[in-house]
Amino acid sequence: MRKSVVALVLCLLTATPLFGQDANNPIDPSPTAGLWNRFYGDEQSKLQFLANVTYGKWFYRFTAEAEFNYDEDNNNYTNKFSGTNFLVARLFQSENGQHQFGVGAVVSYFNKGKFAAGGNFVSVSKVGGWKFISLLTLQGGADVFTMEFQPGIYHDFNKGWYFRGHPRMLFNFETGRHEVPIGAGVGKIFNTNGPVVNVFFEPQYDFHNSLPMLYTGIKMLF
Repeated sequence: MRKSVVALVLCLLTATPLFGQDANNPIDPSPTAGLWNRFYGDEQSKLQFLANVTYGKWFYRFTAEAEFNYDEDNNNYTNKFSGTNFLVARLFQSENGQHQFGVGAVVSYFNKGKFAAGGNFVSVSKVGGWKFISLLTLQGGADVFTMEFQPGIYHDFNKGWYFRGHPRMLFNFETGRHEVPIGAGVGKIFNTNGPVVNVFFEPQYDFHNSLPMLYTGIKMLF
């Protein structure tokens, strides 16, 4: 975890900011790809690859996730591929253009050959200098009943810096394993003379499991 944090800090200090594409709007039309990592202390992390794009009035999102265990004495967690997810939503917009939302379908493949499908809701609202983002999915299948909820709040500062609080809450109603983190952090948007790069750090605390977490990520808009 320390090496990952050092690498992201170096990115923050050496790049220059760019203003243009909305790098904190998941519904921005620019094709986007990124890596998100949730560190659970020094014992475990969950790495997620995400790619999304908006084409016309449709929003498409693909994710794949893997888990890594750093504690050799912990037999409850092993390195494994967790699954994939594909989401599509039909987008709508308010008359003043400050509010966007979408509804659609989602399908997932989970480890051990389990499949699930369900619905989703996405939204982005701009109120004053604040941006509010949400993602909600609810899926069911054979021995699968899950929900994901991502409530996000952002505020932009000068030179590409911004404040963020955007936890990823996960609920597995079949196994009873849930994650309910809350946190706040900072990020920065960079000009690399190519893709727009967005890096963030967000310390969090999982109140359901009484566990400190670090949510970090880097994504590129093309």
